[in-house]
Amino acid sequence: MTDPADNTSSRNPEVPLYSTQEVYRPVFEEKSALLEVQVGCSWRRCKFCDFPHDGYRMFTLDEIDAKARQLAVLAQGSRRLFLLGANAFHRPARELLQIFQIVYKYMPWIEEISMYARYTDVMEKTDQELQLLHECGLVELHIGMESGYQKLLDYMDKGVSVEDAKLACRRLRAAGIVYTFTMICGLGGQNMSVEHAYYSALFLNETQPKRLWILGLLLWPNTPLATLVERGEFKQLSLKQRLEELGRMVDMLQLDDCQFVDSTVLNKYTLRAHLPEELPQLRGAIQALMWEA
Repeated sequence: MTDPADNTSSRNPEVPLYSTQEVYRPVFEEKSALLEVQVGCSWRRCKFCDFPHDGYRMFTLDEIDAKARQLAVLAQGSRRLFLLGANAFHRPARELLQIFQIVYKYMPWIEEISMYARYTDVMEKTDQELQLLHECGLVELHIGMESGYQKLLDYMDKGVSVEDAKLACRRLRAAGIVYTFTMICGLGGQNMSVEHAYYSALFLNETQPKRLWILGLLLWPNTPLATLVERGEFKQLSLKQRLEELGRMVDMLQLDDCQFVDSTVLNKYTLRAHLPEELPQLRGAIQALMWEA
């Protein structure tokens, strides 16, 4: 998700509020104040991702302090703050707590803090650190799982295991931290579409995320996946096939309390539902859109 980044409010030209003209945040964070603490991703190996093109940098605490001071002017009235960066949770717990202190120094009205994370970032922290982060304001992590099918995750060089992801979810739940997943429809292409839908549904049913954001696979230029497509080694799904894959996954979902959003349906629609009570309507909407695909 992108928003225009307004650097004109910077009081210190050496530390702009945002380092790029567009910033990336989850669809669920549209009302959150946005504090940039990182550029790029610490992993930078996923075949489908263009984050490696952005480089990787964690801003210093002094830089974050300057950014927070600027943001405070714009964030008055916001009770929630999202830390920008592809996986801001990669920082050690002690640094995250220092960032929280900076936030509260300039924006004492902030009540909730959220950010992007990888499962490996969660596993690197102790249960005590997770609990302390939650007590100090961390309420939600947005995690790009992308698929519940291990073979596909390995193929895309995601760098996570499904079993570790499940354990990370159990630890987050025990600490009181909500987790939200991003899944990518079409990530398995023609060869792994059925398995991608099936195992993703199983993973979701076991982990029970609070929110689920479905995105369609976007082929970024100059990525390893783009090269595979050019060689004919990866065959993308058509929009109809992608919708069919979504339908197969949704038909299997058994989520107890989950906000569902697919913001790229046929590249022009957004589906929203709260599961499980709106599952029949979601299934009906997917079937109705088949006629248009």
